[in-house]
Amino acid sequence: MWTICPKLSFNSVGACGGDRRDEKRSEQNFVDNVNLVLQKYRGKEVENLEVRFAFDGMLVDHLTYWISYAVSSRTKNIAFDLAPIRWGGRDDRYIFPLELFDSESISRLQCIQLSFVSLKLPTHFRGFQNLRKLDLNLLHVTRKDLENMLSNCDRLEWLSIVRCHLNDELRVESPLSHLMYLRVVNCIVTKVQFHATRLSTFEYKGRFVPIIFPHCLKMETANIFFFKAVFQHALGALLNDIPSIQNLTLQILPLQIEAQWDLGYQHKLSQLRNVQLLVHIFEEYVDNVLYLVSFLKAAPFIEKLEVHFGGCQELWFASRGPARHQLPHPGREYSHLKDIHVTGYKGARGQLELLLHMVEHAPALEALTVHTTQLLPEACFPDSTAPSFFDDAGRHARDHLGQGLSPKVKFCVV
Repeated sequence: MWTICPKLSFNSVGACGGDRRDEKRSEQNFVDNVNLVLQKYRGKEVENLEVRFAFDGMLVDHLTYWISYAVSSRTKNIAFDLAPIRWGGRDDRYIFPLELFDSESISRLQCIQLSFVSLKLPTHFRGFQNLRKLDLNLLHVTRKDLENMLSNCDRLEWLSIVRCHLNDELRVESPLSHLMYLRVVNCIVTKVQFHATRLSTFEYKGRFVPIIFPHCLKMETANIFFFKAVFQHALGALLNDIPSIQNLTLQILPLQIEAQWDLGYQHKLSQLRNVQLLVHIFEEYVDNVLYLVSFLKAAPFIEKLEVHFGGCQELWFASRGPARHQLPHPGREYSHLKDIHVTGYKGARGQLELLLHMVEHAPALEALTVHTTQLLPEACFPDSTAPSFFDDAGRHARDHLGQGLSPKVKFCVV
């Protein structure tokens, strides 16, 4: 009979008392403390083993011993976070010894977290058959090895891949029928493609690349942050490749907006109900704000729309850009739109015309909220605006938007 130890967790602060002034002494204290505790629990089943310490080449033998200990202790959940505080362009990652795991120990693993390691699959690797959660950060791995590993995680439910630079496609064509959560952040990839019918939550932050889920039946939430893209191109990609989204947060920085109303989209985001658009307006696109309306045509069943504006000083009371009467008729009303919430309102013509267009074609509208304060961070646009500008923008919104609103609409300007 095995005695069960629920969790053993080691980190540089806890094991070394937070003293990092003498690196060598600190490393040795850490190793001694870990080995002392592991010796105490030898012969017991350790369900969770966590090691968090900045990698140093001198630790290789100890790390290998600790992983071997996890194998012999029938560990179900392992975490080896070896990322240094300042890793720069370091390539001296620890080579994770998958060959230490036999079929029995692999079948027990349910959760793996690896950071700042290098991974190469053994020749006859058959996957983690019972793995539920996989968290990869700063991993060195080839596209082929990563694809083969993921293709053989049949029961995977949760997957996070952060700062893993494949310089290639991140693609898994084998069905991951249990995968419900996927995060891909700050990875250098040329495409993201998964066969995941039950995927519910997707988070992406990185370059504008094709993101394809051809078999996803109903994606509940998508949070997407593209580095530099044309708004209409990003919208077209969502329509073609992730049409099943229900709740979407979309941010593009820097944002480019083409002066086009209708790009002839063949598909609709017919399941989309709630949208957050985070739009940073640069000076050259101040007169193109109204063209954001193309989103509504692509998603006719939206119920709640939030638009959070960030922008340059030139956006304040800008009189540039087209008027809403130049828009083609939407063809159908935005009959499901009930709630519009805008922040960062600066009294620009494009902002006002966009709001007026939506209000005039939303017969079911119940609430319209306009904030002159900006919620988006001002990293790109340092704010030196006089307080009176916010008061003037508030009056501008009340005067122009309040006149034609139905008395049933709750109208608030803050």
